[in-house]
Amino acid sequence: MRKITHSYTLTPGWQLDLVEQLNTKLIDDRLIKLPDDIGKGFFYFSQIMDGISVVYADFKVTKPLKIIRKKSNNELYIFHFDLSEHINLIKINNIDYEIGSFNQLDLAILDNEIESSFKPAVNERTIALRLLIDKKLLQDFIKNLNKRENSFSKKDTNKTFYHYGNIDSNSILLIQSIKNKQVDDLSFDSFLKGVSLKVLGNFFNKFYEPADKNNEATELENEAIEKTKNYLLNNLYGPFPSLIFLAGMAGMSASKYKSQFKKLLNNTPKNLFIEEKIKLAQKLLKSGQYNTLTAVMYELNYTKLSYFCTKYYEQLKRKPTDDFVKNNQIKKET
Repeated sequence: MRKITHSYTLTPGWQLDLVEQLNTKLIDDRLIKLPDDIGKGFFYFSQIMDGISVVYADFKVTKPLKIIRKKSNNELYIFHFDLSEHINLIKINNIDYEIGSFNQLDLAILDNEIESSFKPAVNERTIALRLLIDKKLLQDFIKNLNKRENSFSKKDTNKTFYHYGNIDSNSILLIQSIKNKQVDDLSFDSFLKGVSLKVLGNFFNKFYEPADKNNEATELENEAIEKTKNYLLNNLYGPFPSLIFLAGMAGMSASKYKSQFKKLLNNTPKNLFIEEKIKLAQKLLKSGQYNTLTAVMYELNYTKLSYFCTKYYEQLKRKPTDDFVKNNQIKKET
């Protein structure tokens, strides 16, 4: 396994060790492209403002790689948001944690005084946003940690800690939007900075909000729900995609996605899919283009005729045979 080590600072200098070990170049004090012998992709660093910097990673490794962040005395906290659609491993205090959007545990917050390592999955696209924040800016946050002992793990010294949990759904959508920007686009740097500050704001809004606060869905979340609804309607010939898949598309946890879908559309994703699929089945049955019920059943990716007939009757209170118009066209042999 290839191993590289580095330590973070709020200024660009930390990248030099990384560049030397990767045997690549540092472009404009910001961009490090992964060499071909390791994979494809990049790391991008930017100073957002005094006390806050960002590292954005978008890459795919073709061989095992371990990125070790050495602990240092730089007074920083590291917020790691992982939007990879697979499982990566992050090691904290010699414990391996699975992290990634499909694992639903996709946020790690680390004290820079704790060493950690990151092992991206091979031949999978890794997407991660890391915010580096001066501890001086987070004094109130640290004071409130004692109220969140169930969420934060701390050493006996009470000076270093790490947190392992969930990204809020709005931040998932924001980070996903970065994937649509080209790193060499002139607007990439300012776009990344804007997203980073919004994501940080979302975290603290969630951290400080009352536990019983009932948040309404945001416009962005409603748009994400509509996007998944349209996906379902455009894929009626196939099987129902998993709830985890749809939640990932919407940038939400599975439980929140199902709840928001119900609120917006007064239905569950699977029920909506079945209803629309049976409506399509009725159109196909009446089209006169099929010789048998079984042909229609297979066209819609059902495998048991009895199950298909049951679902049809549940939805329409009719039997498929009531609507079936058989194709009586006789094909001439050539």
